[in-house]
Amino acid sequence: MLLKKRILRYTPPLLHKLLRDAYFSVKLLPCYAYDYKRFLSYSGLNKSRDSKTERAARITLFYHQVEKGLSLASPRSGFGMTVIPGLLDDVDTYLADYGISEPATNAIAALFNYLDYHERIGHPVDFVRGRLFSILDKHHIPLDVARLWHGGVLPFTRAELSMARNAGFKSFFNSRYSVRQFAGGVIPEGDIRSAVELAQKTPSVCNRQSWRVHAFNDAGQMERLLAIQSGSNGFGHQASYVLIVTCELRKFLGIDERYQPWIDGGMFAMSLCLAFHDLGYGTCCLNWSKEPHDDKAMRAAAPISPSEQIIMLMAVGTLADEFNVARSYRPNVDHCLSIHSACIEPITGK
Repeated sequence: MLLKKRILRYTPPLLHKLLRDAYFSVKLLPCYAYDYKRFLSYSGLNKSRDSKTERAARITLFYHQVEKGLSLASPRSGFGMTVIPGLLDDVDTYLADYGISEPATNAIAALFNYLDYHERIGHPVDFVRGRLFSILDKHHIPLDVARLWHGGVLPFTRAELSMARNAGFKSFFNSRYSVRQFAGGVIPEGDIRSAVELAQKTPSVCNRQSWRVHAFNDAGQMERLLAIQSGSNGFGHQASYVLIVTCELRKFLGIDERYQPWIDGGMFAMSLCLAFHDLGYGTCCLNWSKEPHDDKAMRAAAPISPSEQIIMLMAVGTLADEFNVARSYRPNVDHCLSIHSACIEPITGK
């Protein structure tokens, strides 16, 4: 501490900054090296064919793309053929290796919805039909059983959603879906402010409330931002607002908080979704897991301070009278919950 005081006393402020930068660079590098090693070792970057968890993640990723396509107002005929052949292959091998279980069953249900939609519009998808029925035959899966599995889309009405919102917290929470069919109506600025104000009740590390929201409703600006994000084709143009949720990096003070912006920002974004749900609007969270060139492009297109970390985008819109939503299957709670109970010593008599 004495050495630090002497350095601060006898050196100019510019040198102080350079010394601090050098010190924290030395402290940060081992942390990022640790994170790098863990992600390289355990993520599915290049090992998705090798473990059940990673193979399940790949199947979920691709069947949910089918669900998202079906939840649009006017799905393009024959969509999804860049991923469906590979999805069918993955489902086939997953069933062979692990038996009849999720997420392969969810993928099959989504693909049946895909077939049903194309049959309604009179567009043949013979390859998908033939391959899917071949998989059912190969694994001795009865058609009536497969038809009961959960996947694809659910029809909803604005009236049903309104009733569910007002039927208690569990119903309110479960009735919130990602919406990809907006009615294109106007959302008053006051409602945007109300939703953000409500979301500010979100917990944050030491109550620092680092989140920021950039709201856009100009059609041209929204189109530019959504093009960079590239995950809202077929419905983004129907949104009334596009929001960019960020976190102010200046609010985080320690090396151990290097990922706290994403934690606090993600929690705030969920609160914001629920606030809009309470106001009767639909939302769709738009992923911002991007590489540097996309981040730079977004910053060039939107007035975001360099010190703000982009967390995600969000499309917000008015609801149509009738619309479809992706089922987005949730497994049994035991899939994600591990209760580590206290060890209670048995009581013995003397």
